This record gives sequence, C-alpha cells and structure tokens, in this order.
Amino acid sequence: MDLFPSDNAAALVPAQNRILIIDDDPSVCHGLAGFFEDRGFRVFTAEDGQSGLDIFFSQDIELVLTDLRLPKTDGIDVMKAIQDHRDDVPIIVMSGAGEKTDIIKTLQMGAKDYIAKPVTDLDILGQAVEKALEIRRLSLENKRYRLQLEKSEKKYRTITENIAEGVFTLDSNKTFLYANQAFCQMVGSARHDIPGSKLSDMVLPDSLKALNDQIHHLKTETTRRFETQLLHTSGQQLHVELACTSMLDNAQTHQGLIAVVRDITDTVRLREKYKHFLHHIDARSNNVVPICASCKNIRIRKGEWQAIEAYFSTIAFSHGICPDCMQEHFPREHDRIIAKERREAASKDE
Repeated sequence: MDLFPSDNAAALVPAQNRILIIDDDPSVCHGLAGFFEDRGFRVFTAEDGQSGLDIFFSQDIELVLTDLRLPKTDGIDVMKAIQDHRDDVPIIVMSGAGEKTDIIKTLQMGAKDYIAKPVTDLDILGQAVEKALEIRRLSLENKRYRLQLEKSEKKYRTITENIAEGVFTLDSNKTFLYANQAFCQMVGSARHDIPGSKLSDMVLPDSLKALNDQIHHLKTETTRRFETQLLHTSGQQLHVELACTSMLDNAQTHQGLIAVVRDITDTVRLREKYKHFLHHIDARSNNVVPICASCKNIRIRKGEWQAIEAYFSTIAFSHGICPDCMQEHFPREHDRIIAKERREAASKDE
C-alpha cells in the first residue's frame, strides 16, 4: 500500500472515491484497503493519528474511517481537527473500546456512524460508507444550488430594485423568498414582513383556487401570464397581472417561481365601465340612424344609403330662436315680447 502517492497519481483519481483509513493495526488497514479498492475507491491508510492528519491535509479526502485509540494523536482529536478544517467530510468511527461514553461523544461530534471492532461483516461497513458519501453528495449539490441561486438573486435584485413593477419569488411551497420595494408598496407591507409569509395570506379566497391552478401549470410550463386579485393590508382589493417564470434546479425540477406584478386595478375599473357603457348603448340603440362619417349619407336599410338632402326632403325647416337663448342674448327684446304676450292673454280673458 502506497501511503503517500505522488501528486500526479492523485490527480488522476476521482475526488469522490478518495477515502482515508486510520488504524494502528496494520492488518486492519491492509484488509479494509483491499476491500474498498475492489469497490473502486482510492484508499489512503495511516497507522497513527498524526500521520492520518498529514495525509488528510495533503489529499482531497472525501471520507475518513478512524479508530478511537490511536498513538500520537487519538481519534477524538483527529475528528476535531478534521471537522475544524472541513466539516463536510463524513467520519465513521471504528473502535473496539465499545464504551458508551465514547459512542455518545463521537456521535455528538458529528460522526456519521459507529462500527464496533472487530468488523465481521465488511458489507455492512461498505454500505455505511456508501450511504455517508451519498448524503455528502446530496448536501454538496444542495449547497451548490443555493450558491447559484444567491448569485442569480444578486444579479436580478440589482435590476428589480430599480423598476416600477413589483417582483417577488416563491419557493415550491408558495412561501415568499424575496419581494422588491415596488411590490411591498403595492400591497402595503413592510419589507421585512414578506419573506417567510405565504402567498395565500394576501390572495382573496375566491381567487385562491384559480391562482393555485395557474401556478401548478408552471411545473410543466416555463412561463405563464394571468390575472388575479390580491388584498392590500388596508383591506382594499387589488387587481394584478402576474407574469410568472418557473425556477428550475440542475435536474430541471420545479423549485419555485419568480413573478413580475403589474397593478391593473384602474384598468379593470375602466374595463367594467366600458362594458356598462356598451350595455347601456345597446339597450337604447334601436332607433340609431347610421351616418357616413365622410359624405354624411344616411343608411336607410342594410346595404342602401341615401343622401342627407333626399332623406330630409319631406321635412321643412325654418330658423328661429328659443326663449332661453333670447333671454340670454337679447334680454330687453325678450322682456318686451313677454310683456306683449301677457297683455294679449289678459285682453282675451276680458
């Protein structure tokens, strides 16, 4: 067994296959090394705690198997030194001491498992190692995803804080992760109150099912645009348009959404007024006479138009002035005519 492989050899080994075995019994190191090498791992061994730490700090070790009773540096100190340096590396303790206090202490320190020596079933140890490495892999993937998300958030927050539209993000449980100042002002909430709250808390009950249905479609669609109703903190009803985009992880699995929000309350009110106007016009438009906006011809029936002079040819017109206009523009003449009419009416009564 090569305890100290060259740098070139180490560079050829996949990082996820590198494990370190620390045990003061050479036969244990040799037997475990052969077992794990047969499973595709690159194995490093050490027969005392200090040598084990030297190897750990010089190699990209992914998992450590260690005894508790070690010369030079004992297993507890080895665990502490490893976790202080890299707390993402799983540690499995193998020990023949078997004292309850040792087991509890190692597990409290973060050991992923405790295997009693002598190890009679290597398959159990192999399964423990593979399980610990799988948990580590998933943890690192989750960490990388969070870092990518944080980088993305920094980019879009710079943009979203300077636009007029509201912007917010939700996780897969429809819990707010972020909201820009424009959205906070739109719904009347303080900036620190929104993250961690539920979208359902500010959606009108009548709109909640339809909103959930729209969001559900984002699990299979990239983007979606729809209208819904939110509730302002004052109790006022807000009509908004949401343009939602699904947030996906590296496996293209839906992790939440980012939404751009536009307040269309005034637009909806005008829309309703227009509908009412059209209904009102339709109810009173039975006697409407269509007139051409250009030549002023009048449609007398479908497909047949008539000149305006011909249309009114049976009506005689004369000019005059109504009493109201007479009083406004010619008050003295108006008063004279009224007085005359009264005299004539009085003489008839006599």
